[in-house]
Amino acid sequence: MAHDIDECAEGLIQCHNHSRCVNLPGWYHCECRSGFHDDGSYSLDGESCVDIDECATQTHTCLSDAACVNLPGWFDCLCPEGPACSGDCPHQDSIKHNGQVWSLQQDHCSICTCKDGKTFCSRTLCDCQSPSVDLSCCSECHSQQSSQCLHQSGHALYQSGDTWIYSCQQCRCMEGEVDCWPLACPAQSCEYTTRGDGECCPRCVTDPCLADNITYDIRQTCQDLSGMRRLSGSVWTLPGSPCTVCTCKNGRICCSVDFECLRNN
Repeated sequence: MAHDIDECAEGLIQCHNHSRCVNLPGWYHCECRSGFHDDGSYSLDGESCVDIDECATQTHTCLSDAACVNLPGWFDCLCPEGPACSGDCPHQDSIKHNGQVWSLQQDHCSICTCKDGKTFCSRTLCDCQSPSVDLSCCSECHSQQSSQCLHQSGHALYQSGDTWIYSCQQCRCMEGEVDCWPLACPAQSCEYTTRGDGECCPRCVTDPCLADNITYDIRQTCQDLSGMRRLSGSVWTLPGSPCTVCTCKNGRICCSVDFECLRNN
């Protein structure tokens, strides 16, 4: 089954700054941003997206006594000149005080500021790396976030294609899905191997007492302290020390203390 490549999320497409990249099944589209419309030539990279003159089309919200000034992607309402101008800005049916910041009711993705009688409005800046980003305003972030993967510990975020090792497994982020498989360990040609705490792959050791993977050769016997001959693989406790366990490992006597036994005695 073919898998769609998200050209937008992979950064393969550079749309004109008047447009944004929208992924499509098997393709992509450079869509005009708010405040812009296509001039009819429909260029693939969005270069045909031109500014909408809200002042000329009477689609602005300036009061009748304020002057509308067209801006790229938006417009501005200038405070009336004269001694009555206090630096406040008329906005719809209310007055916004100098320095006041507010969101538009008809477009919550835009932020406006009143500064010295002038209203400045702009689209909300989209920080796609922020967990609190408003995806309803920043649709370009949705495809990027949905292709990321959270580490099993919950403390790291990976991009699509990143790999890591977790619990002795090789993991990879595949378009928002974590896929893991057993870690491939190199083959060891030595006689004895061991795998320590926190180690995923076995390593060679020369001392059979350190080995946790051993094939017992019953021909290699051990003689204990009492002079008794023990077969390889035999397990016994030391006389007078019931918590000390010994094992014959291919001719070597390997003893260790059972701490659970010590706590119970």
